[in-house]
Amino acid sequence: MKILFKQLGFYLLFLVLLSFLCSLLNLMGLNSTITNLLLFIFNVASFLVLGFKNGIKSKEKGYLAGLKIGLCLLLILFLINLLVAQKVFTISLLIYYLILILTAVFGGMLGISKKKEDN
Repeated sequence: MKILFKQLGFYLLFLVLLSFLCSLLNLMGLNSTITNLLLFIFNVASFLVLGFKNGIKSKEKGYLAGLKIGLCLLLILFLINLLVAQKVFTISLLIYYLILILTAVFGGMLGISKKKEDN
């Protein structure tokens, strides 16, 4: 459980720094479509990495470890979205969340298979 909170803390810090960077890029005149794409790519990468790390630490069923971390991170994103944008659900947001969950599950499966290869 301590590891889960540590990873959630790292993700929150990463999210704050990424939001700050994208805000700076928007202020410098970069198109918002590009910054949204950067946010998407870095979020997918972070879900994959954290799912992978949880999969390595898991004893079995890496997809459940990835699903667990993915749902926790998604809850954070959902709460931030609810507080900031005050939009509950749109179809594009639902697809975005689904991609993030599947990426975390895939990372968990990669992590457990990497662990089995090392043994």
